[in-house]
Amino acid sequence: MRYIKTVNGFAGGMELLDKNLTFWTATVWHSEADMKAFRSGEPHKKAMRNLPHWCDEAAYAHWQQQENTPPDWDIVHEMLLAEGRLSKVKYPSIQQGVMAYPPPKWRKTQRILASKALA
Repeated sequence: MRYIKTVNGFAGGMELLDKNLTFWTATVWHSEADMKAFRSGEPHKKAMRNLPHWCDEAAYAHWQQQENTPPDWDIVHEMLLAEGRLSKVKYPSIQQGVMAYPPPKWRKTQRILASKALA
């Protein structure tokens, strides 16, 4: 998370550690090309190679919006269920198989990620 704040094209984001070691992240990018450059580069690429071993549930969603700030966690959850795609995990949970993820509950652990990069 320290690194992403320095990436050109990163507009902002947020992360949340929820119940049962559930990790939520939402990022906003100046362009789709900026997001794809980050996604296909290090250190994100290395972390995603480990994801199948770390997680029993994983999914992601991409959408476009006019605002340059991340949406509320309820919107993130709604978009994940509506537009999300499953990531491969080695030992999937039942929820992973049917993409039935509960919404975030513990909002106290939210951390806002502000960009330190020049965009």
